[in-house]
Amino acid sequence: MRPSATLRSAGFLGIVAIFVAAAAGLSACATGNQACRGESCADAKDKFDVIVIGSGAGGGPLAARLALAGKKVLLLEAGQDVGATLSYEVPARHALSTEATDRAWSFYVQHHRDATLDAQDSKYVAKEHGILYPRGSALGGSTAVNAMVTVLAPPSDWNRLAELTGDASFRAVNMKAHYDHVHEWLPTELADPAVAAGDPIVSGFLFAGARVTGDGTTTAKATSLAQLFGPELNETLATGEATGFFRVPYATRAGHRQGSRERILDTASAGHPLTVRTGAFVTKVEMDTSVSPPRATGVTFATGTSLYAASGAAKSSAAPSYETVHATEIVLSAGSFNSPQLLMLSGIGDPAVLTKLGIDTVVARPGVGKNMQDRYEAGVVAEMDRPIAVLKDCDLGADTDPCLTDWRAGRGVYQTPGFLATALVRSREDLAQADLQIFAVPADARGYYPGYAKFSAAEKSRFSWLVLKAHTQNKAGFVVPTSKDPFARPHVQLNQFDAKPGLADPDMVAMVAGIKMVRKIHDELRKASPDLSFTEVWPGPGVQSDQDIATFVGKETWGHHVCCTDKMGAADDPTAVVDSHFRVIGAAGLRVVDASVFPEIPGTFIALPTFMMSEKAAATMLEDAQ
Repeated sequence: MRPSATLRSAGFLGIVAIFVAAAAGLSACATGNQACRGESCADAKDKFDVIVIGSGAGGGPLAARLALAGKKVLLLEAGQDVGATLSYEVPARHALSTEATDRAWSFYVQHHRDATLDAQDSKYVAKEHGILYPRGSALGGSTAVNAMVTVLAPPSDWNRLAELTGDASFRAVNMKAHYDHVHEWLPTELADPAVAAGDPIVSGFLFAGARVTGDGTTTAKATSLAQLFGPELNETLATGEATGFFRVPYATRAGHRQGSRERILDTASAGHPLTVRTGAFVTKVEMDTSVSPPRATGVTFATGTSLYAASGAAKSSAAPSYETVHATEIVLSAGSFNSPQLLMLSGIGDPAVLTKLGIDTVVARPGVGKNMQDRYEAGVVAEMDRPIAVLKDCDLGADTDPCLTDWRAGRGVYQTPGFLATALVRSREDLAQADLQIFAVPADARGYYPGYAKFSAAEKSRFSWLVLKAHTQNKAGFVVPTSKDPFARPHVQLNQFDAKPGLADPDMVAMVAGIKMVRKIHDELRKASPDLSFTEVWPGPGVQSDQDIATFVGKETWGHHVCCTDKMGAADDPTAVVDSHFRVIGAAGLRVVDASVFPEIPGTFIALPTFMMSEKAAATMLEDAQ
């Protein structure tokens, strides 16, 4: 039986000696399938070749691949394992997972330089002075809370990365091997068209969407949802640029979430030298400054309950305990907020920033925490005159939910995260590739704010189209610690649409075009299905002109694919943080492997490109070791 299946049947302690049993108050760490109890990881019999900080899309696959190659790896994860919970396993509950206190790290970010603009966002939380940006802290990192959408970046994005780094190994033809490596352990599934086939509202929206955005010849001949969709999306993107109407690939197996966690479990339970320590919050990378360049020798981490200020769980009154462990190499895979925060707390960053924080500069890298990029996303919400049939009996979050009963039987809408179909389109005909991805969602989707998950699910008569802008041009965002306190949330500022006003910004022009395209879908639905009565409630009929739409987008846009804050580049590039081997420039024994290393944001969804970069980093580290 696979470990994930064991956890489902036996719960957290059903896996023998793989995790710290934090709930039982035990101090333990697992080495392969041997547990070391009564001693620290630093004193364990096996010493470590590599310490990986963070078990998400960057760190989890990396740690597993290195252990499979025989490297002794310690994987440190600040969160606990939550894999035995329904909010983890059930794809449709992914939004609830982002607000679950046992795994949610809630950041509050600034979208604009002008705080008064942020305050106009309907999602703004005054007491937090920002807009909610959910992240995950659990075994699997943010892959434990994400929506499981698994979409390739097009070949041109990988070729662009090769150009920016001067390293041909990043070209698409070479990255295919790492895509194949991801497929060795990450399954993907597509929504069954039968889920929506009996629902005239959902099927009506999908047919209208396909007619507006898809291949007109193909969609005109389609008489069923099964005939509506084009070739498999990732198969199309693997060979070139893609436009059209597709089903969405999900990281699921038999309708259960899959991600970094399952890769870690499988590797550890097979006896490979992978030690996993949960509940371990790394506070500092230990640097030996007596040598040149300064060398990373280990990390210090704290154990305790809800240590980080972003955690939603109740903080323990007990003081945290600290431990230091050492290895030949240290890898930061803590994500695009926390990896740069940890670098700066360890003395690596912009000297001007470090001096203000009272931190001695160990390695001067002015680019740490800068170059932040994200995608813009906005919703168009329609309200029907009756509930959507596939959802009307669902009671998301309740144990007596009949839709949950269907999921347990291996059927129904809960086997999907709710994204039933997607269109890749160009905002302008002269573009070389699609720059918009538009999603169909039977819910009220307007972005992130406290309680958004339950509100969205409660509105059973609402249907949304989400407009996502790829290849955004804004690189002005940044993340910076607010103090030397490692448990304090950093300041995150995205500076959305701040460089150019309104319709002078090409990203804004594209977003306006996307919303107008959704309205064409609505017009098509009214024409094709006059019996379906609905009203646009967001942004609403009062927002019509391009300028009004731009004003709406400027206020209400959100993101959830933050990246690029530890930019990869040449050693003589003062804005670069790591080289093409993922090594921190100016330091020895220290690498960064997560979404923060991209110099430019890839594709439309960040998870799969990050999985591929993780596999690429593992191959690079093994080659370097030779």
